Amino acid sequence: MRAQLGAKSELMLRRGKSIPDILLVSILVNAIKEIPVDQSWVLDGFPITLNQAKLLEEALTGYKRKFLQLKKKKEQMPTLALDPSTSTEVSLLPSALDFVILLDISDNSSLARTNDIIAKEISHEISHENVGRPGTGTSQDNKSEDRNLRDHIQHRIVGFLDNWPLLEEWFTQPKNILTKVNAEIDEALLCQKVKEIFATETVNKKIKVEKTLEEKETEKKAGAPPAEPPAMSPPLSSEAEKDKELHQAKTPGKGKTQSETQHGKQESQPEGKGKKVSPKGKAQGGKVSVKKSPVGSAEVSPTPTAPPPPKAGTEEWVYVNEPIPEELPSFLVPYWELIEKSYINHIKTVLRHLRERQHNVLSYLYETRTSFQEFLRRPDHKQDFVSQWQADFNSVPEDLWEDEETKAELHQRVNDLRDRLWDICEARKEEAEQERLDIINESWLQDSIGITMNHFFSLMQAEVNRFQDTKRLLQDYYRAMESKIPLEDSKKFTRVPLVQLDGKEISESQLRIPLVPRISNSPENSAVKPKVGTFLKGRSDPPLEVLEANFEIDEKILLDTWQQASLAISNMVAAEVHQRLTEEEKEPPQLDSKEKSPQSGANKKAKKEKEAPKKKKTDKKGKGKSSPVAEVSPVTVTPEEMAEMEKRNELRLRIKEEHLAALQTEEQAAQFRLELIKLKALSVLEDLVTKVIDVYRLMEKWLGKRYLNEMASIQKLTELARYHIETATKIQNEIYLSQEDFYINGDIKVFPDPSPPTRPPPVEREENGTLTIEQLDNLRDQFLDMAPKGKDSPNAVIPVTKKQKKSQKVDSFLPERNHQFLKIWLKKYPWLVYDEQLNLMFCVLCRKHGVTSGGSTVSFLYGTDNFRAEFLSAHHLSEAHAKASLMEVTSGSPVNRAATELTVRTMSKVTLARVENLFRSCHALVKTGHPLKDFIWMCKLDDMKGVDIGPVFRTKKSARIFTYFIAEVERKNLRENLEKSNFFSVITDGIVDSLGKEAKMVYVQFAHAGKVQCQIVGLQPVEPKDSLAIKNAIEKTLETNLHLKLSSQDWAKKLVGFGSDDSPGIEGKNRVALLLREIQPCVQSMYCFAHHLELSYKSMFQSVPLYNDLEALLTSIYHFYHNSPLFKSSLITAFRGLHLQPVMPSQIGGRRWLRGLQASLQNFLKGYPAIVQQLHSVGKGQNDTSEQNANSLLDLVLQADIIRFAHFLTDIISILSLLSHTSRNRNSSIADVFASLESTLEMLQIYQSRPGPKERRVDSATHFHGNCLRGEANISSVRKVVLTHLIERLRGCFRDASLDVVRATVIGSFRLWPTKINQEFGVKEISILISYYEPVLKAANVKTDEVDTEWSMLKLELYGRFQNIRKLTWDFVNSIYSHKYPSVLMLVDLVLALPASSAEPERGCSQRKRMDERIKPETMTDILTVQLNSPDIRSFDPRKAIHLWNMQTQLPMAHRGSNLDSSSDSESQDESDEQCDLC
Repeated sequence: MRAQLGAKSELMLRRGKSIPDILLVSILVNAIKEIPVDQSWVLDGFPITLNQAKLLEEALTGYKRKFLQLKKKKEQMPTLALDPSTSTEVSLLPSALDFVILLDISDNSSLARTNDIIAKEISHEISHENVGRPGTGTSQDNKSEDRNLRDHIQHRIVGFLDNWPLLEEWFTQPKNILTKVNAEIDEALLCQKVKEIFATETVNKKIKVEKTLEEKETEKKAGAPPAEPPAMSPPLSSEAEKDKELHQAKTPGKGKTQSETQHGKQESQPEGKGKKVSPKGKAQGGKVSVKKSPVGSAEVSPTPTAPPPPKAGTEEWVYVNEPIPEELPSFLVPYWELIEKSYINHIKTVLRHLRERQHNVLSYLYETRTSFQEFLRRPDHKQDFVSQWQADFNSVPEDLWEDEETKAELHQRVNDLRDRLWDICEARKEEAEQERLDIINESWLQDSIGITMNHFFSLMQAEVNRFQDTKRLLQDYYRAMESKIPLEDSKKFTRVPLVQLDGKEISESQLRIPLVPRISNSPENSAVKPKVGTFLKGRSDPPLEVLEANFEIDEKILLDTWQQASLAISNMVAAEVHQRLTEEEKEPPQLDSKEKSPQSGANKKAKKEKEAPKKKKTDKKGKGKSSPVAEVSPVTVTPEEMAEMEKRNELRLRIKEEHLAALQTEEQAAQFRLELIKLKALSVLEDLVTKVIDVYRLMEKWLGKRYLNEMASIQKLTELARYHIETATKIQNEIYLSQEDFYINGDIKVFPDPSPPTRPPPVEREENGTLTIEQLDNLRDQFLDMAPKGKDSPNAVIPVTKKQKKSQKVDSFLPERNHQFLKIWLKKYPWLVYDEQLNLMFCVLCRKHGVTSGGSTVSFLYGTDNFRAEFLSAHHLSEAHAKASLMEVTSGSPVNRAATELTVRTMSKVTLARVENLFRSCHALVKTGHPLKDFIWMCKLDDMKGVDIGPVFRTKKSARIFTYFIAEVERKNLRENLEKSNFFSVITDGIVDSLGKEAKMVYVQFAHAGKVQCQIVGLQPVEPKDSLAIKNAIEKTLETNLHLKLSSQDWAKKLVGFGSDDSPGIEGKNRVALLLREIQPCVQSMYCFAHHLELSYKSMFQSVPLYNDLEALLTSIYHFYHNSPLFKSSLITAFRGLHLQPVMPSQIGGRRWLRGLQASLQNFLKGYPAIVQQLHSVGKGQNDTSEQNANSLLDLVLQADIIRFAHFLTDIISILSLLSHTSRNRNSSIADVFASLESTLEMLQIYQSRPGPKERRVDSATHFHGNCLRGEANISSVRKVVLTHLIERLRGCFRDASLDVVRATVIGSFRLWPTKINQEFGVKEISILISYYEPVLKAANVKTDEVDTEWSMLKLELYGRFQNIRKLTWDFVNSIYSHKYPSVLMLVDLVLALPASSAEPERGCSQRKRMDERIKPETMTDILTVQLNSPDIRSFDPRKAIHLWNMQTQLPMAHRGSNLDSSSDSESQDESDEQCDLC
């Protein structure tokens, strides 16, 4: 068997795998089986994981513990008495191991001992080696082995810390077999303690086995059924008990949690009858080892088979249930509740202060680091000396550069500069060291430690106070059970001393709480340096050594205070026990004989009546003395009386035993909590000092690194200077030396470049430029092909374009040709060129850029021989020539003829300025919502104001062209922004014209770097009105205007959301959202546009007859007073007579129906008493028509159902207005809208069961403002219908979205973040978003594995850096942390890209309603794009639109259905523009 297991192990190791746990356990069990039965065995270092422990126990015992564990609730709070009716637990089977010993040692001590062992081995090897023989190879091998050994030990420590919490729980539950020993002591002493524990456990096991055998033999002899073997082992010896008491609790090392420490401190609670052992090892009922059996009693016959009597507090103990005075529970119960409440509040307050203290520590350390870094970056003046040296160096005459003495002088100057710079660095280093020393010597650390210690001392004080009050409660309770009078309170409370933070001397009489003075070491008063401990890790640093010495003093104060609190509790218990014993001694002895004086009661009564003045003296002398009465013969006590006396004595003893057991239980719990407080305090203080020392070390590291960098920069400067000295060259570029930066600034020169040599005059070289016959023939053929002909031969086939034909036709109607060209025209028109050979004149700009002149003039592109001045003037003022001039000024072609081109470009710049003015005018018209036909009179207005706009491009057709190109620039910008963004959403908003035709306005919303943008894409008609048509309209709009194909993979992976107005008629299964999910399954759909929700409210209300009556009443009241100044004046008089602020009725309707209805209802209810009074007066003293109208209004105003419905409607609209306000807010995110929607739904559901605040005022009232109401006020059916329809409508806003994902978007709204940091906030939400949008995030290259970590770190930094977290914006956060936390910020961009706010759709819908419905969708798209997307009038830059216009000579406007070619005849186009304005 052993060989087989070894072969399996060897096979696993050869394969490079670790040996599995089951194989290790099999090897161990096989080895254990070979050990004789009468011998014991010890496992060292095994098991090390929970799985190994389970397998080992199963292999040794044959059962699995998890199937046999009892389900028992752990009671964290101690109780005064256990429940006597508790069922007896089933005893557990014994563990496979008798006991487990943990040698508790810190990581640092373990590594230090390892280093000592290694050092001893090395010294031992060196002593046996030959010193004279070189041993470099051996030393290197030893070093590598030592390093491997240290790494192996560190790896084992980390593995142990990871597995120990579960393993500790296994060894302590349900039965504690774990014993902890403090191993940070001398090795010999540690060895002795371990030996004592082994000996004690061996003896205990032997006694237990012998006792079990004896009980079994006794039971067999008595013939009784076998009793359960007692599971409790005899008490340990005093030394072992003391060791457990002192060493079972130890400060947790690195990596241990608080739960580990708590489990380690629990002592074993063995099974058995009446023996629950306290954490200190003593039984609850007193000394367990004193009374093992009732053999010593003389009255009771020895019964060897009887079990020992139960102890107080065990399950077999029957609790005393004697009656107590009726008034005592009414006092004790509130008193106990007051104790617990005060204790809990005290603990919560102190823990809150401790948490705040931790935040303050982190903030202080951060500020200290940043301030020290700023101190290190303070400006120096080294650059001034460097600049002066460079100037002096360059001023040396050139003829002295090669002189040796000059070079030596320059080298000396470099040395002087270097020494001066060194002095500056040394001085800055000393200043930085002094600054660090000042920071270290500040009293902040001592004050922080003192405050933290005082907080923990307050926790100890709370434990002491609670125990003292509990002790008092127990005393009163059990004394009342014994029919004794409660003792007078001593009013002496134990005070745990606090640390005195300041040095003021305060007398003891002025102090309510004692103070402990602090004695801190300082560099001045410390004569001997303290030993470098765990904080410094072998590095000597005097200031930090003082901090460690002070920490040792504070640690001693903490331990002394804990000892004092623990001793105070022990003294209280001892005092209570002593008081019990004293009372027992003072009580009169009970008679043991069967005789009793019948006159004892009468004598006591006579004492009270006759000798009352001498009672105190008599009591002082002794209670056993009787009064001077006649002696009476003894009377024999009956057996019944004797039995009663014995019963009373037994009851008193039981009460006493139960009282002391309860007191000891409370003492053990209090001592345990004090121990936890002490350990936690030591851990917190050590962590605080460690953090501070790390910061101080980091400051020292920064200081040294900066000093070395500055010295290296000076060295580089010196080398550069010496190089230029040796090479005899000047340093022209500026030398920059500031702090630790050194470089040569190539942008700045300290002296100008030498002037270039004079260029020699050009000399023309003679070259052979004679062409060959063949070359001349080819050139002639090319000229003939390209040059225009005067007359074509009838046989020649020359292609003629339509424009050439049109030009030829127009030339036939022109005036008579003038065949003479005037040379003066060339000076007047720089663009004009005359070809003498062909006798043609043409425009060089139009021919260069290929711009035709149109059909109304002669062709200056191909040239003309009709030399007339009016043709030149017309072409100079034409739109075609202006466009060619703009193309010339924006082109980058090289200049061929300098003088002519310069003049042409100068004139083109003038044309560019004119066109810029025209583009600005067109943009202003469209931006302000004016029609394009106003462009003509605006041009005339510019002429009157003296603005140079030129004679061309002044028609409405030009305005449409300008509008198109302005919108095209915005569409290009929108596409570029979408390409930069990783996520976007599509939003559609439907509009219906007067003819019933529906169109969809398409928007896109995206977020980049935390900045959210929502822009319009275009307008597209929808026919027919179904989901597929809407989806096709969306795709067509995106593809037409943005060249964006939504179904392509590149854009589909960016689509994350869809917002819609949810138009009627598409409520079926084939909704647009489902069709879009076929493209991208992750799309979230929302229907929460405020204006469409308001329209749905209105349509729903209009189906309620009572609402129609109320609306008619409000409208009639408005017109009644609005159309009659007399009635309006009398209403104001009625307001003043009632001492009310005049509030006039308002009209329902307008652009915002909900807001208008709310204002109308509020004004009506506020002015109700004045309106009723005024209507009464009108109905009595006016003409018949006015009287009839007033009476009819008065009848409606006094209807009870209308008044109550008005109040009900006011409550409803107030809630809906808040939701609409949130939806209209441009900065609202989807989380804000969803939170407001849920609040609205919750309030509407509440109103279903009870009326709102306004409605409650008239719920059951028959009068309103003193006016008797008529009719019935029951509107329950109407309320039910209205609320049901509203709730259904609002719930449908997110019917196609995942509610979990929508709720998870709360991370994207700072307004919904908690005001204080919550570690759990956002963790679940982040996981939901990553899980849902995982394909989209991966397509955007988001590292989903790092999002959780980045979220936690970003959250900590935001809460630590900014006080008011709700004022932050994501674009500001991105500007700071975009490079540090890119993954989580990209996830936030996805959340912000989801559609939420309806501000932009409402704005677009409002602009659309102001336009003429006859305008075509393409033109309307351009106008809306300019109105909604372009910048304002002041920020508009027309150059991009002009450049785009110039680049497209033939405008790609086929989709507009009209010819947009330029024309210079502005007057003749007026009629056609009237028609084209609607295109």
